[in-house]
Amino acid sequence: MVVVMNYHTKLKEIVVKASTKIALIDEVVMSQKPAPNKWSKKEILGHLIDSAYNNHARFLKAGFQNNLFFEGYDQDEWVKQNNYQSRSAASILSLWQQSNEHISILIEGLPEDLLLRKTKEHYFDKMCMQLLSKSVEANLAYLIWDYIYHIEYHLNQIIEDYEMVNEPFLH
Repeated sequence: MVVVMNYHTKLKEIVVKASTKIALIDEVVMSQKPAPNKWSKKEILGHLIDSAYNNHARFLKAGFQNNLFFEGYDQDEWVKQNNYQSRSAASILSLWQQSNEHISILIEGLPEDLLLRKTKEHYFDKMCMQLLSKSVEANLAYLIWDYIYHIEYHLNQIIEDYEMVNEPFLH
């Protein structure tokens, strides 16, 4: 399946394209919070790092279990505890780039049968950006697609006129 086998390439492409644009955004702009309880662009990028760490573990664990049940995490608390707001935008960007390079290497090495193995045992009705009904069979390929969709959703909040490149998921 060509779409599945190219997720690692697509992720790299997105990171390179977005990194170039994010690096041009002024530190003051990256630090501005639209409201006291809303994330700044730095915090959104930090959230994408937290998401990368969590999803890396999920992608790895999928090969060692017969279901797609994975723990969630408190996104707001992770952003707060990691204190992205006080860090430089450049350091956050570098960490985001590195974590996604690490994930792209993992994705590239995942066997196709693991990526395409279907199950109704999943939490995708609660944990994905594009929720799937509990009654729908899902696979790891969908979770990886959703991870990339999630990245682009947030890049659209950071980068003005960001153009998404991830195609719709084909079941």
